[in-house]
Amino acid sequence: MGKLAIVLVLLALMGSARCYGADPKEVVAGLPVVGAIVSPPPAMPAYVASIGKEAPPALPEADPKQWFASDAKDALAPARWQEVASFLAAAGTRAGWTEVCKKVSAAAGGERAANPPLGALACSADASVTAMQSLAVEVLAARAAVALWLRGAPGSSVAAIGGHQGEIRLLCATGLAAREGATEGPMQQACSRALETAYLEGDGPATFAALGEAYGALAGEIAQRDPKVAPEPAFFDTRGQRK
Repeated sequence: MGKLAIVLVLLALMGSARCYGADPKEVVAGLPVVGAIVSPPPAMPAYVASIGKEAPPALPEADPKQWFASDAKDALAPARWQEVASFLAAAGTRAGWTEVCKKVSAAAGGERAANPPLGALACSADASVTAMQSLAVEVLAARAAVALWLRGAPGSSVAAIGGHQGEIRLLCATGLAAREGATEGPMQQACSRALETAYLEGDGPATFAALGEAYGALAGEIAQRDPKVAPEPAFFDTRGQRK
């Protein structure tokens, strides 16, 4: 009975539409529920579909192989550390980290242990290692901030160093370093060294060296946990499962 009533209403509307010279299809298309069946809505525009999705960042030009060159004449060269800081600034989102680690993977080759400091930033197929790499990124970014501050580079400041150390403190308190429970493991030692604050007392070189030790410890641990470089990173999904 209900279906018959709907049909009768539709016929009446179509008849009225003809009387007034309207397009019957357009009339029906304006009805709730039925309209979407008769005249499906247009496809969602691409710009609307992209809302809420991370867009891959445009990475600055960089040569990651040169960041860890053992024969560098100037360990505090501003050009080098500005490149590091600018490149790692894009790593704060999944899309950003994906682009960062893919570029480093291309430079590092297949074996992470061949160059652990460089390999620490290359993609991992192990989501737990990817989580560990976020700490390595902050430690290296903090070291870049110290180097730039020591040389008086534009935009450098004690606040920039403290900002990175704040992120490090949070990651060490809530991340893998805290969850694994060990008090003297490589990650815990790295956290301790990365939070060194001699720069606040005028000894920036000591903090720069401590951050180098922290990054080296993390790089060695990452190479041990995942020796093979992956083409793309793995992440935990929102339920904590590996993806």
